[in-house]
Amino acid sequence: MCRHLAYVGGPVALGELVVRPEHGLLRQSWEPRTQASGVVNADGFGVGWYAEGDPVPARYRRAGPIWGDLPFADLARVVRSGALLAAVRSA
Repeated sequence: MCRHLAYVGGPVALGELVVRPEHGLLRQSWEPRTQASGVVNADGFGVGWYAEGDPVPARYRRAGPIWGDLPFADLARVVRSGALLAAVRSA
């Protein structure tokens, strides 16, 4: 079962929504509380967001687990958006 997050609101760092929350997607990817099938969400992840003033969405996608992607943690700390969609995948 995949996990998804959608956000529309005031600009916020991606990490404040995806990485930092106690039960955010990062934690849900390796410690899901309820999941119909599978044990972890380690088969990839992605985040899409709109940068201020740009009508074309930016994307960051990887085939590995979100917890093993250090460049994403750095990116999520500094990139801000008022609209994003994120997912962690369990195949």
